[in-house]
Amino acid sequence: MRGLVLEGVGRIGLRDDLPEPTLEDPLDALVAVTAAGLCGSDLHPYRGHEPARPGVVPGHEIVGHVTAVGPQVRSVAPGDRVLAAFTTSCGTCPPCRRGLTARCGQGRLFGWGAPDAPPEGALHGGQAERIRIPLADGTLVRVPEQVDDATALLLTDNLPTGLEAVQRTGVRTGDALVVVGLGSVGLCAVAAALHLGADPVVGVDPVADRRERAERLGAARAVEPEQAVDALAEIHRDRGRPAVEVEPTAPAVIDAAGNASGQRLAFELTRPGGTCSIIAVQTTDRFAFTPVEAYDRNVGVRVGRASARATLEDLLPRVAAGEYPVPTGTVMTHLDVALEDGPALYERFDRHEDGLVKAMLRP
Repeated sequence: MRGLVLEGVGRIGLRDDLPEPTLEDPLDALVAVTAAGLCGSDLHPYRGHEPARPGVVPGHEIVGHVTAVGPQVRSVAPGDRVLAAFTTSCGTCPPCRRGLTARCGQGRLFGWGAPDAPPEGALHGGQAERIRIPLADGTLVRVPEQVDDATALLLTDNLPTGLEAVQRTGVRTGDALVVVGLGSVGLCAVAAALHLGADPVVGVDPVADRRERAERLGAARAVEPEQAVDALAEIHRDRGRPAVEVEPTAPAVIDAAGNASGQRLAFELTRPGGTCSIIAVQTTDRFAFTPVEAYDRNVGVRVGRASARATLEDLLPRVAAGEYPVPTGTVMTHLDVALEDGPALYERFDRHEDGLVKAMLRP
């Protein structure tokens, strides 16, 4: 079997001798992958920011067709077109029943293995021709015919993650909302915020192409990090807000950047009494603000992995019915990338190549 493999820090290789996945448990399914995403968090092990076991197939965004199921699988059958949210989930444990599928008691992240765990402890990801899906009933979701592969790929992670990031802020119609970091999750958050009535929506990113994409989606402004404070105050003034409200802050701010400077800026842009929603995967052992600072400004902080599988229960039918705006054309910049181009794609993604936001591999 062909697939990409994390060989070490800064090294992704293409292999054509990977072992075929097999049914290892009665709740497993096997899926032939038709589309796999490259996500910003795939870069964390690649850059060495997150310890990971070499030899694992990366990729936690998966769309494909079921080829086989274990004897206890009930929700999908061979031939079904499906997507897998980025972690497995059983659907029955207490966290899953509360809608916190991201913290399923049996949950595992696709495409990653702990560096000190045995090889069998790793769960291979989707950047290969085929994949084993544990806990298939709770993990896989059938994809409606009218949802294309690129949109389905956004539904595996970035779209529900962006939506949940906005929902966590408690934003109300007419509230200002800022998104720091305009990668695929950040752009999906911009679209979600506009759909939920936030106004104005402001994007922040050092990359010009990504700022342009946010404004294309409808953001009032998209600026470089050092311009964010002035831009927010200027927007408030231009909209005739009372002088007491003309402050360079917003009641709802999202950190989708995943670095200390972005998190610090997101915190500083959060109005006293507002909410800072930290949705980006974290790789440092300290927040970029102190408990004293958060306390002294009464800032609420919501942080943690999104429960994409639970969010899909409501989101996927709305997408299929055309009731939810999916920014596929703006976010998905590189479609139909061949597996053999995968190693070079990682290098390009790592250096923030202009015009490269989200890529779809075609195993």
